[in-house]
Amino acid sequence: MKQFNKGLLATSSKLILGFAVGCYSALTFATPLNVENSVKTPAEIVEQQKLMTVTKQQLLYGYEEMLSFDVKEYLQQNSPHLVDYAEVISHYAGYSSISPKLLISLIEQQTGLISAPGTDEQLQKPFATLSSKTGFAEQVEEISEKLASSFYQGHSFKVTGKNEKLTTDADAIRAINQLFSKQEKSTNNLAAVEQINQSKMIGLITQYNLLFNAINTETERNALRQQTSNDVNDLDSYFQLPFPEGDYWKNGGSHGNSGSGSYPQSSLDFNQGGYWGDNLSYIWVSAAAPGTVKYHSSCLMEVIHQDGWSTTYYHLSNIQYGTGAYVERNTPIANYASNKSQALCNGGASTGPHLHFSMKKNGQYYHLNGMKFSDYKVKTGRNSYDENCNYFWLEKNSRRYCAWSNIYNSGVSETTPPDNSVIYTGYLANRASQIQPNGSWFYYNGGAIKASLSGPSSADFELRLERWNGYQWYSVATSTKPSSTELINYSANSGYYRVIVYSYSGYGNYTLSLSK
Repeated sequence: MKQFNKGLLATSSKLILGFAVGCYSALTFATPLNVENSVKTPAEIVEQQKLMTVTKQQLLYGYEEMLSFDVKEYLQQNSPHLVDYAEVISHYAGYSSISPKLLISLIEQQTGLISAPGTDEQLQKPFATLSSKTGFAEQVEEISEKLASSFYQGHSFKVTGKNEKLTTDADAIRAINQLFSKQEKSTNNLAAVEQINQSKMIGLITQYNLLFNAINTETERNALRQQTSNDVNDLDSYFQLPFPEGDYWKNGGSHGNSGSGSYPQSSLDFNQGGYWGDNLSYIWVSAAAPGTVKYHSSCLMEVIHQDGWSTTYYHLSNIQYGTGAYVERNTPIANYASNKSQALCNGGASTGPHLHFSMKKNGQYYHLNGMKFSDYKVKTGRNSYDENCNYFWLEKNSRRYCAWSNIYNSGVSETTPPDNSVIYTGYLANRASQIQPNGSWFYYNGGAIKASLSGPSSADFELRLERWNGYQWYSVATSTKPSSTELINYSANSGYYRVIVYSYSGYGNYTLSLSK
């Protein structure tokens, strides 16, 4: 990668920053860009303005950029004083899906930190007053999330009825303008703010082009817009659950990538148990479909699939593949982290070890309603982490699995789940009863509980499933046929349960099969 001319950049940056902050006339700022200083026709002015606004492709972190642009390599060659912050930029670019090139351009526009080392204060506020936070990582996190949130405004599933956001360049321009507008608190004059924002937009895109030599011709811009995103031939059988085929894991409710909001609910949480500090190196996260890896940070990676799809995997440790590696479906790619500092390697929040799994389409987070993973169809809830099974569930073979229930990964080809039932035996005298398992109780995260009883043909044994409500045991399901063959299938919430086997009449040995 060629180094840019630091002297020219430093001079240009000062000019651009000065114009962007102090020059409220777009005409005054545009004059240096018009080399021939000739009179432009209206059509030429429109074309020039198109080249001086941020596009959707420049705002979004596209797959071509993911695989061709390395933040650390760029900073090593051009801004070695910022190399220690490379993973912070890479992480939040991947997490928000906002281009790291755009984030770097905003830093240079606001503080000039890319072209020259800054003060300690500037390192704590690389975006200056664009962000209210203090700290390099904190400001990168806030700016990337603000841009993503503004970019997606008006594209909710409720409004459009579509899972995919049909965004345009206008959404990118609005996101940047909203960011700039929050910096202008000194005036309520909307016309003045709009003119200031126009000058700042010109300054930003000029800075972007200086840093990355990225002025596109209109033909190139149209080619970018015309990129196709045809669906995978059979989308329903393309993605598996993001853990090893043949395993049972617990699933959390659908939620936004940041953990809040009602749209897009692009993410699901999964775990197979464990607490902070446990050894979880035996628990593997698997690729949901074949594709090419993008390593964003030590706790975040992405796999780029066919036809514009990608999946992200967060709160990881021990990532096995770097950028550009190809993985097959079901390939073990990482563990989920066993300590909080690693799970949140660049900040954030997590209540315990788990995988945060998300879907993207053409670089944008994708609403999961109706998507299938290992043939489990997602019904998104009213809001993030909706635990009410009337609103959120996974469905397979006409059976619903509520939030926090255990689900079996059959892969993309149908496989019968293995029998995980436990057998208990006992003897009942006439009118006697016994508690199972083994006179005790069990805790269940939620899902289906199946209890099957067989006893003497001459007796009438009954079956009852009870749940602890914090004060006492109460019945939630019974089977009372006039025989000793009984069956309970119960859709359970999380809680403490026990099974009662009792004799309505007769005596003898029994066998109880309990599965969950």
